[in-house]
Amino acid sequence: MTERLALLAALAAIGRMALPATIRFLLRHRLTSTNYAGDVIPTGTGALLAVLAASLYGSAAALHAIGLVSADTLRSVETEMAAYMLVFAVGWTDDLIGDRSVKGFGGHWRSFRETGTLSTGALKAAGVGLAALWIVRGGTVWWEAAVDWATIVLSANALNLLDVRPGRAWKMFYAGAALLAIADPAWSRSVWLLPGAAGGAALFGGDLKGKHMLGDSGANLLGFSLGCSIAGAAPWWLQTGALIVLAAMHRTAETGSITAWIERHKWLRWFDRLGRA
Repeated sequence: MTERLALLAALAAIGRMALPATIRFLLRHRLTSTNYAGDVIPTGTGALLAVLAASLYGSAAALHAIGLVSADTLRSVETEMAAYMLVFAVGWTDDLIGDRSVKGFGGHWRSFRETGTLSTGALKAAGVGLAALWIVRGGTVWWEAAVDWATIVLSANALNLLDVRPGRAWKMFYAGAALLAIADPAWSRSVWLLPGAAGGAALFGGDLKGKHMLGDSGANLLGFSLGCSIAGAAPWWLQTGALIVLAAMHRTAETGSITAWIERHKWLRWFDRLGRA
């Protein structure tokens, strides 16, 4: 656990230092969008999470050199980094040129049938699916690998579905991370959570106040890392429960509105609005 805390502290410091430059970059290149309140704000702060993911290997290598990070952790970071960066790349593409009017799996399928061209959202789904396949490769039991794959893919998209109100995606990420910490005190797969957990030190406050948004690149990264951790470290009962929740969220999003569903439940509505400006 000591090595995880050392990495977390290093990444959190990098995130705090890199945040102003990230916001300036988004504004300078007009990477903005209109939020639910009608305000134009920077979007795509997932770029900072990508910076932290890239910094994770450098930090792990430096801390390994002084004996604070094991060789196994360093190899894990190096091996899985390609999947993490692929998820960022396809999400970033969707942030840059995606059609915001196309929503949900059904919407992207209808768009393909009508235009004969894949939407950026469909390409993003394919990229996330490939990255998840890379993570579960080598599983000895095919059905366990399939369950893990579904967990990762649905989790990646679920947090993207939540990134429509300030702080909502971050709250689910940290709630899921807290459950994992309870179920897996040794943090056996916590390396996946480190960029997101550290990034929250820089981004969560501004996101909650409606000053900027994660965008597809950031929300997908948070969901992907959470899904990988659930698949890799959660006991069967927790992963089963997570799959049920994730499937229900997607069903609600396809047939109605997650926001409307949250508003109908008092405690969820309270948690959703907690801390929001």
